[in-house]
Amino acid sequence: MMVSMFSAIVLAAGGSRRMGSNKLLKPLWGRPLISWSVESALASGCDEVIVVLGYEAELVGKALPSNVRRVFNEDWTAGISSSIRRGIEAVAPGSEAAVIMVADQPLVYPAIPTLLASLVLQGGYTLACASLEGDPRNPAAFHKTLFNELLGLEGDKGAKQVITRHLSEAAFLEVPREALIDVDRPEDLARLEKTLSPPHAKFF
Repeated sequence: MMVSMFSAIVLAAGGSRRMGSNKLLKPLWGRPLISWSVESALASGCDEVIVVLGYEAELVGKALPSNVRRVFNEDWTAGISSSIRRGIEAVAPGSEAAVIMVADQPLVYPAIPTLLASLVLQGGYTLACASLEGDPRNPAAFHKTLFNELLGLEGDKGAKQVITRHLSEAAFLEVPREALIDVDRPEDLARLEKTLSPPHAKFF
């Protein structure tokens, strides 16, 4: 599906407190956990993939392919909003939209960010979110007209406050529940290894 230029931002700065060590480097289906979300972003048809790093940035950066842009969020301990701001600041000037993804959702297949971007760039919506029974979740796509609002985010609540302000302009893409599984604890990794298969994609 061809859409106008859009950027994919993968948030990968968090401290993995509930995992006990850096979850993004934990092996899942033979690869570091972060590989799956980054590969999905790369396969989405976007013009650039920006990975926002923070905690153990050097180690996580070494697990990334060469064709992504690494940006460092020096304020990563302040919460997810600081990483969103850093990602938006790094978006290329010609980008018409940004899809914000998180690095701990390994089953977000590439069609999800592609469709979200298409809803914004071709469907006339200001933003588009993955959803479960109408509840907005990550990933989410934002038209460039919302970038200033994203740059004004504070704290650890993410972009939901921007979504709430613009619900009348939003599209919701209903996705299977398992596609949006977050990995936070060791048992989450173990459950995925035992019960689900890796996404069908071209891997780096």
